[in-house]
Amino acid sequence: MSHYLVPFSVVEQAIQGGQCADSPEVLYHYLSTSEEYAERLNINDAVILHQRVFNVLLDTVCDSHIALNWRQTCLDMVYRPLASLKRLIVTYQDAKAYFKMEHDLRTLSHYFLCSLEQEGSR
Repeated sequence: MSHYLVPFSVVEQAIQGGQCADSPEVLYHYLSTSEEYAERLNINDAVILHQRVFNVLLDTVCDSHIALNWRQTCLDMVYRPLASLKRLIVTYQDAKAYFKMEHDLRTLSHYFLCSLEQEGSR
């Protein structure tokens, strides 16, 4: 994989659109880049970045028009931004927002895991 500079939002669009479904390295690079970048940000901006990454992955998992293998790959990796967010909990509001995201993930992944299993058995 070449390491030329691609705007973050372009990579996010490629992930959400499933355009790199056969290249999980793109997802791994996106996650690594976001984690490295977040380390240089203040806590509030790092939280916003990790939430953004979490939402990109969760939205991709929930999109039934995306290839099954790509949705599963994104589901397998969604723990990374969530774990990063957990380390940044400082206030009650932070904890509340984190647990809501965790709840959303459990609820939606359960629903979409059922659909993933049904699609996979066809």
